[in-house]
Amino acid sequence: MIFETARLIARRFRPDDLADFVAMRSDPEVARFQGWENYDEAAGRVFIAELAERAPGQPGWFQFALVEKETQAFVGDCGLDVHAEDPGLARIGYTIVRAQWNRGLASEAVSGLASYAFSHFPITMVTASLDPLNGASCRVLEKAGFVRSGVYGETAWFKGEWPDDLVYARRRGD
Repeated sequence: MIFETARLIARRFRPDDLADFVAMRSDPEVARFQGWENYDEAAGRVFIAELAERAPGQPGWFQFALVEKETQAFVGDCGLDVHAEDPGLARIGYTIVRAQWNRGLASEAVSGLASYAFSHFPITMVTASLDPLNGASCRVLEKAGFVRSGVYGETAWFKGEWPDDLVYARRRGD
C-alpha cells in the first residue's frame, strides 16, 4: 500500500491487475476523454512493467492501482506526474472502472492522492487538465478541493478535434 482513503487502497500495479486494467482502458466510455484508444493486453503488460522500474515522486508519471478495501477489487487507477524542472509542481490523472462510476470513488482517490503528494514530496501545487465537456470530471475535482484556474482554447489535436483545455489546481494547505 502507498496510501489509503476511507474506501480505497492505492498501491503499485501487480501483474495480476492486467486483465482488469486492460478491460477498463478498453471501455470506449472510459477512454472517451483519455489519451488512449483501443488499449490491448500488450500495451498493458508494457505499462505495468515500466511502472515496476519507477517510484512515486520521481519526475514523470507514476500510476497507482486503486482497489476497494472491502472487496480488494480493482476499481481504477490514479497518477501523479511530478514536473521535471520544478518538483514543486505536479499534475494528476485518474480513471475509474465504469461499473464503479457515481459512487464518489474518483473524488476520494483524487483527494487522497493530493494529500499524499503534499505530505510526502516538496509539491506545492497539483493541477489537473481536462476537456470542459467532461462535466463529471469537473465535479470530481471540485469535490476534491480543486479550483478552476483557467481555460485554454484548442491547445492540442486530440481524437480528431481541437478541444479546449480546462485546468483545475489545488495548492498545499487548501
